[in-house]
Amino acid sequence: MTDNPLLGTWRVLSFTRWNKQGVASRPVGETPTGYAVFDATGHAFIQVGRSPTDGGFPDEIAKSLMCYFGPYTISGHKLMVTVESSTIADYLGSVQERTFEISGDTMTVGTPGQYQAKLQRVL
Repeated sequence: MTDNPLLGTWRVLSFTRWNKQGVASRPVGETPTGYAVFDATGHAFIQVGRSPTDGGFPDEIAKSLMCYFGPYTISGHKLMVTVESSTIADYLGSVQERTFEISGDTMTVGTPGQYQAKLQRVL
């Protein structure tokens, strides 16, 4: 994966989801916590959840965690992760395809009309 623009660790800054009517929501709060790690062996580790600083009971915070991992490939501005395991049942055994844009140390990644995350490179 030479010249891989995703390589490294990215911290989640925001996570927005849109419903079928186009209404936006922040399912893991206004200040989510999490990381996306893309390693040099071609494996991705994605984790995002509600931050304890957003309030709520510990069990609500724990249940908000969404994560998946598996090998990834990139083609142009498309990222494909072959999900080996996940806390999201529908992702198990699937290929999750996302578009991404990188500007400096900031990445916007998502599926148009469904969700968008903003991340900042930390390593």
